[in-house]
Amino acid sequence: MARAIPMVNLGPPPGTITDKQQVGGAATGGNPYTLAGTDYERYRPTYLPEAVTAALSGLQNPQVLDVGAGSGKFTRALVARGITVSALEPAVAMQKMFRESLPQIPLYKGKAEDVADLFAPETFDALCFAQCWHWVDKEAGCGAAANVLKPGGRIVIIYNQMNVSFPWVKRLSRVMRSGDVHHPDRVPQVGKQFAPPQLKLFQWGISLPVAALFALAKTRSSYLKASERGKQHMQANLQSYLWGDLALNPKQTVTLPYYTLVWIASKIS
Repeated sequence: MARAIPMVNLGPPPGTITDKQQVGGAATGGNPYTLAGTDYERYRPTYLPEAVTAALSGLQNPQVLDVGAGSGKFTRALVARGITVSALEPAVAMQKMFRESLPQIPLYKGKAEDVADLFAPETFDALCFAQCWHWVDKEAGCGAAANVLKPGGRIVIIYNQMNVSFPWVKRLSRVMRSGDVHHPDRVPQVGKQFAPPQLKLFQWGISLPVAALFALAKTRSSYLKASERGKQHMQANLQSYLWGDLALNPKQTVTLPYYTLVWIASKIS
């Protein structure tokens, strides 16, 4: 007897107006991303142009530092808009991927807490933290940021986040052990040098083969830090959820709902 296939709300279908990004876009120590491979670059989504515009709104010809630049996803979005940008990244694997696609951009080795040692005071109009604010020591990082920001400068905290308001996506994030779940009602903590962060929120989605969710799961820090046995366990749980609970197959394409949170915290003069 055939097993009944459960009805699952997968969000907007591929090709709808919310489908603004396509997966796999062209891109030539204690940090788990030292272990990251090319799956990070291929399967992590890029950033909406609207989110990039919001991040720098009101700034004229800004000098920007992309902190925790990773493989350069957010940096490329800035470069595409003609923004003058430098980048900072601690993980060697990420530095290598960055240089392959952005050899012309100044890239410095270091963390957010190091910026005051690397740059002169009042160098930048904005320090952008895309997908990395949760790694920052808030007291030390904000103190250093305030030192290198010009008067009226800002911290920009950006997250592409799976939209867990969809129940199936919330469960997916748990199966993937996606600990970096950021919600619009959770205001990031910043130092006393900055005004309370203000949020701009954008909802969208990406079309991707169901099989690509396995590769996406491998880009999470929880997976990268796990033992070989732990990694196998995570992938087995994901297979059970996708093939069993959701009754999907590898050839299907779904729209994975996302939102982008852009938090802006202005330096207090």
